[in-house]
Amino acid sequence: MTYTAMLSPAARKCLDGLDNKRAKNIKKHLKELEKDPFKPRAGCDIDIVAGSDRPPMYRLRIGEFRVTYFVEGNEIYVTELFLKRRGSAYKEH
Repeated sequence: MTYTAMLSPAARKCLDGLDNKRAKNIKKHLKELEKDPFKPRAGCDIDIVAGSDRPPMYRLRIGEFRVTYFVEGNEIYVTELFLKRRGSAYKEH
């Protein structure tokens, strides 16, 4: 099964505000995520977000950036894309 990543307006705005190198890297990882949004693997560091309910939320780590998303059917809904600074918590975003 193939999946399609859909970005929220906030995630799209963050992505559009990045320099070309970072944006290209994030897009590359989102394409990899579309192959299987559940299975962690090289180039696709996925973890379930603690305390998430239904649908379960997942976190994709891309270097210093984090992507949170959930999956319904064959669509991946990216809810947030943000810079994870050392010592910050997800609830601060």
